Amino acid sequence: MRHTLSDVRREYDRLDALCGVDTGALLLRVSTRARKRLGSCTYVGSTVKGVTISDFVMDAPDDVFYDTIRHEYAHALVKLRRPRERHGHDAVWKAACVEVGCAPERCCDPALVPAGAGRREEPYRYRLRCLTCGAQWDYKRRTKVLRLVARGGSRYCTCPKCRGHRFAVEDL
Repeated sequence: MRHTLSDVRREYDRLDALCGVDTGALLLRVSTRARKRLGSCTYVGSTVKGVTISDFVMDAPDDVFYDTIRHEYAHALVKLRRPRERHGHDAVWKAACVEVGCAPERCCDPALVPAGAGRREEPYRYRLRCLTCGAQWDYKRRTKVLRLVARGGSRYCTCPKCRGHRFAVEDL
């Protein structure tokens, strides 16, 4: 069964009533790029910004799905209750895990991670080449450096091998 962000929101609303906090402003997202982690909770300063769940968790059995979203909720709960403190996976966070009903463990079971996780099968699509010495680097995504060079700003980049400033971007 495929879970949705509505399922996550419903569970978070239930946990809000149980714990006496409000996570209604949290941004909930599904990541298709995460391969090694099940989820993450994002903070900016003393504010909880959002929770990201890996897409393969959305297809996982109910026990894995709910344990993962409760794990991330426990991170948000600790930050909401103690905004100026950092707790990670310490005793305070473990107590929050017990309160919300998830396993107070940091690492996930490797069997939960899909086969091939951690290895990007995505091919290299771009090559940056130094026009002075011929050194080259391959990229999977169009990074800031590639965009800068493509716009004619290669004078702001320096080749680590020859210290040159002339580059070309090639599509592979």
